[in-house]
Amino acid sequence: MLSVETIIDDSGLHDLIAQWDSLHERISPRLPFTTHLWASIWWQHYKRSNVKAKDFPRLFLLRNDSGELIAVAPMVVSQRPGYGPLNAKELQFFGADSNVTEFRGPLCSPEHTPAVVRSISAFLDNANGADWVQWRGLRLQNTSTILPAEIRQTPNLETTVHILHLPSSWEQLRANLSRNMKQAIRKCYNSLGAEKITYQLRIIDKPGEVPAALDRLFTLHSARASVAASIKHPDVFASPVSRAFMLQYCTELARRGALRIFQLVINDEVVATRIGFKFGDELYLYYSGYDPRWARYSVMTTVVVEAIKWAIDNKFRIVNLSTGADISKARWEPEVISYSGGFSVRKGYRSRTLFDVVSRFREQSLRAMIGAVLVAPQLPDALALFAV
Repeated sequence: MLSVETIIDDSGLHDLIAQWDSLHERISPRLPFTTHLWASIWWQHYKRSNVKAKDFPRLFLLRNDSGELIAVAPMVVSQRPGYGPLNAKELQFFGADSNVTEFRGPLCSPEHTPAVVRSISAFLDNANGADWVQWRGLRLQNTSTILPAEIRQTPNLETTVHILHLPSSWEQLRANLSRNMKQAIRKCYNSLGAEKITYQLRIIDKPGEVPAALDRLFTLHSARASVAASIKHPDVFASPVSRAFMLQYCTELARRGALRIFQLVINDEVVATRIGFKFGDELYLYYSGYDPRWARYSVMTTVVVEAIKWAIDNKFRIVNLSTGADISKARWEPEVISYSGGFSVRKGYRSRTLFDVVSRFREQSLRAMIGAVLVAPQLPDALALFAV
């Protein structure tokens, strides 16, 4: 068991920057979503206080016997409805949004994950702070390590992260790719060359350049979402709050020298773009967008290849291809890191009954969301926010 310290007000999120950042630097892969910066800005934009839902911060700090900080769990008690005597309280990680936050979970090493879960669970059993806990982002040290038995592991709360380990040169990386991937790379360059179309890779990293670069990314991301294709992509940044959040986060990251927005420019026009977050010798490739008029040239593949070449030239150790399973990541043959998720319900008839009711509602909402994606790429906000 670990000692658990809880911070329950907004100001507490700003008092542990140095320790939090130091822990983040020691754990790989480094994810933007487990940083103090992401959590503090996310809370400013996404905390709810209305009739439908009210959020209360619960930041858990876990230390070993020596007092060393070994885990941070940025969590929130979401109360639904927001007011009144009859409500359900769910403890969940920061990031209940329309997938702007790609990963939700604790910041800790895999070997500490079971102890972190047990310690928070024991604390909650004594504190009566929530009816159930939604666990996500639980990385285990190996397949023989198990989570506490009270967690009901749930497939739709599991996720994967795709890590591309970089050699010393692009030629070495390319040589180890599959034949199909090599052909895909040749195609994206040859299709432009055959028509004598020249391109430029532009990298945005200055705070003053961020607003215009993000405006273009939002436009291209939305355009990509509207393409009639077999795989639908939701417009993650459709809402004003998601755009405001991303502008503030990326601007602050640029001030710290940790933002890289990769743009493929043809005829003075950005035709494809992808956001990159820099953490030491690791690069996290976040959301992207492209102009459908240039789709036949595979411009999105070109952007990723150019970003990887840039990372190799600048001595990065890994490129994180982000979360989720799709062919655009798998074809690079990356290391796949799996994270578990599930629910643990507080003992007692009331909590278990509320959990069963909400679970049934979520199943219906999830089916409705899937149907909405098949028909239109933008999810209904009410469904999306409750489903997470």
